Amino acid sequence: MSLGVRSLRGPAWSRPASGRRLLEPLLIALAVVAALGGGVATAAVHPAAGVAALIGMMAAIGVLVNTRLGLMAFILVATLLPFAVFPVPLLGSLKPTFLDAALTGLLLAWLFRFLGKPATGLVRTPLDPFILVFIGLAMVSFTIGVESVSAEASRFFLKTINSMIFFFSVTNVLRERKHLDSAVRMVVLAAFLASVVALVLYVLPAGMSNRFLNFFVPFGYPSGIVLRYIAGTDTLRAIGTSIDPNILGGTLVLLTPLALSLLLGQTAMFRRWQLAVMAGAMILAMILSFSRGSLLGLVAAGLFMAGARYRKLFVLLAVFGLVLYFLPMGDVVVDRLQAGVQFGDQASAMRLGEYKDALRLISMYPWFGVGFGQAPSIDLYVAAASIYLLMAEEMGLVGVAAFLATIAAVFVNGLRAMVRMQDFSLRTIQTGALAGVLGAMVAGLFDHHFFNLNFPHTVALFWLMVGLAVVSTRLGTQAADEDHGEA
Repeated sequence: MSLGVRSLRGPAWSRPASGRRLLEPLLIALAVVAALGGGVATAAVHPAAGVAALIGMMAAIGVLVNTRLGLMAFILVATLLPFAVFPVPLLGSLKPTFLDAALTGLLLAWLFRFLGKPATGLVRTPLDPFILVFIGLAMVSFTIGVESVSAEASRFFLKTINSMIFFFSVTNVLRERKHLDSAVRMVVLAAFLASVVALVLYVLPAGMSNRFLNFFVPFGYPSGIVLRYIAGTDTLRAIGTSIDPNILGGTLVLLTPLALSLLLGQTAMFRRWQLAVMAGAMILAMILSFSRGSLLGLVAAGLFMAGARYRKLFVLLAVFGLVLYFLPMGDVVVDRLQAGVQFGDQASAMRLGEYKDALRLISMYPWFGVGFGQAPSIDLYVAAASIYLLMAEEMGLVGVAAFLATIAAVFVNGLRAMVRMQDFSLRTIQTGALAGVLGAMVAGLFDHHFFNLNFPHTVALFWLMVGLAVVSTRLGTQAADEDHGEA
């Protein structure tokens, strides 16, 4: 099955001039609100709060004008300020995150555009039913355990659902080749910037780095000592603005394979030396995060790319292993990997305990799980450092099966189409996106960030990469069909 496009057609929008007349006063009103909100935030909260309010409103206006700007805003927020909240309440005491605004704004923008111009149609792919079934099962499990769900957990559940729906925003916004190329450029640049921030904070004196991170306290970031070290040691771990080193690693394991594929494949987006610098910064930041799951995921992604297209990557992976072994931090990385395999340190021993408790809970509630609230018994708890065990706890084995079927459909359709695709630049993007998804799946054996209510940005980034894989496959298949028809 190839990933094709079908449109839901409707009558054309017959009054575009009227739409423009309505848009102009709306934009003026939003500009006035932005100015007033920025002034109030500057006076009442923090000087930076006013700047953030203005930037936020300008971004909202940009999304109304061009939905692709909304996608770019999400990419920047998810990689550089994933936990930032608006410094002033918008609805009562509610302070939505920048991520909420980007995801919801983008979803509403393209839906309103479709309603205004139904002739443009909705982009549909064979993956849509799989994702809708998975989202439906999540809602079923949520309903089953609703009595044990707090208001806070319900809010984060809705955030997670919003992050999954983001896939449809990606496939409907990136309709053309130039749109896909722009999104890929932004993904690589944003990942590079996030890596540079992490590396700079790593090499700066600890006090200076900590003061820099405390600057974001008005935006909901933690205060005090926020730097992270390997437990029981004085070895610093790279965190960047992700705050947690494993979250930084989870972000980079998704995005780094795309940069590597552009470096090794055929693309005119960046110069080779630029891609080499950007990919090198991402890999170094991931190494210094000392995130074991992410490192294993990156290796798996590299092996996939080597087997699918880039045979020379086998040699590069071997060289990378040797270089890492002799680097100063190589001993720490090897020791942590060995301790993780043998469950020889405190963190891995705790994970082993979590795995045992998770299997016990799953055996008691195997089909649809216990939902997204508290466990139904005081001697049980819902937590596991693995997306598969956590998903099985919350959604049961049926939910895990639906998720695996969805990802299997991505790879089956993608690999089948890869053989037919004549546009090698699109194949380069497709290979990197698929590798990022695979890397996250492997890292997910040991981390929970790609299916966790507390980290909607990594959930959304995961579905972004799935969306990029689907869009590149669709465009490549479409181009191949057109070339075959002309022949």
